[in-house]
Amino acid sequence: MLGVIDIGTNTILCLKASIGENGVNIIFDKRFHYRAGQRLDEKGNISSEYKTGMKKTLLFALKDLGDCPKIKIVATEVLRKPEDGSVFARELSDQTGHHIEIINPQREAELSFLGATYGMGFGGEYISVLDIGGGSSELAIGKSGKLINWSSVKLGAVVACETSGYEKRFDEYMDIAMKTFQGSDFHRLLALPVQRKLVVGGSAVAIAVMLSRQSEYDPKKLQGYIIRKDELVPFLDKLGRMTIDERRKAMVFDAGRADIIVGGGAIILAFMEFASISALTVSIRGLRYGLLAELVK
Repeated sequence: MLGVIDIGTNTILCLKASIGENGVNIIFDKRFHYRAGQRLDEKGNISSEYKTGMKKTLLFALKDLGDCPKIKIVATEVLRKPEDGSVFARELSDQTGHHIEIINPQREAELSFLGATYGMGFGGEYISVLDIGGGSSELAIGKSGKLINWSSVKLGAVVACETSGYEKRFDEYMDIAMKTFQGSDFHRLLALPVQRKLVVGGSAVAIAVMLSRQSEYDPKKLQGYIIRKDELVPFLDKLGRMTIDERRKAMVFDAGRADIIVGGGAIILAFMEFASISALTVSIRGLRYGLLAELVK
């Protein structure tokens, strides 16, 4: 048995798998929401409310992995940014008995690329993977399962909404995202002849569920779902006119991100505009699957 946990800004993702004669078998792939209240205090430290939520949720996730002899836990921007992020990671490691590694943006991009393309068999094509998290977004380019180049921006669904507010129209989030991309070196990566363009992260999956009009979350139907720009614009416009409670009622999957779904969607749309593309293909896999692939090796 193998266990993987990815601590993000909005959720804790928990993956359990076994290895047998027929290869890797995914036992479960769960997500736990814990985000509540203000992330950082006036000193730039993690707020006590956020720490409590993260610790409680992590312990809950670890219970599900109780029979796994090998568990790998990583954290991203949620512990990279705060002044006391590394200190809190050590505290959690001591309290849980499991080492928590804070990975840098390059490592995050590498694992996201490996996970997003896991089992998809693209061969020697150039592939781009846009990973939209809560606190940052990474763009990775690679082929044959190997990362060639990457870049990261400190903009995610949570950050976009913290910056502008949680009930803004999508075009206000779009402005923030476009300015961020224009100030980045994403254009350098996109100069490569990319044949496949993937997007991963909770925002992309939640939007795919709604656009595909699923009555319940079905990962098999969502893997490879294409988010098209001409559908995304009216969809975000409609969502942006709803209250957060109305969005929550409309979401059959991951309703805990109702307050940041428009911000996350606007980042996807802004990237399409920036990259001059009309669609992105959803991979329901991401960083946690990249970690799993490394553990299996």
